[in-house]
Amino acid sequence: MSESEPGVPAVAFVNLRDGPAVYAQPRIEVHSWRLIRAPAGTLHLVTLRDLTEERGTVRVTSAITAVDQEAGIVTTSSGRQYALMRPAEEREFERELLQGGAVRLGLGDAVDVSVLAWDQVQIC
Repeated sequence: MSESEPGVPAVAFVNLRDGPAVYAQPRIEVHSWRLIRAPAGTLHLVTLRDLTEERGTVRVTSAITAVDQEAGIVTTSSGRQYALMRPAEEREFERELLQGGAVRLGLGDAVDVSVLAWDQVQIC
């Protein structure tokens, strides 16, 4: 990997595309995630899927419309549900991937509110 400018991970995103249709993937178990608040005030999950051999898929969700705190399930404006299986991502490389994905999808000015959000979720 090459050096990057400060605050931008040295990771190349080569395939930007929409996620699958909600009917094809109505609920996703998420193990690697961060929660961000966009400048407009909307909340979005940034998730890392299928991490194998340093290859992963970063997804930024549509705006969050509902949170089931007891079950740890987040619902977005598309209707897709994300089941948070563990606390927000803390590993440095994975966090850089998540941050880079948000920046490249236009949410570089978003604020990370992951820790505050996880404190509100009541699952183990």
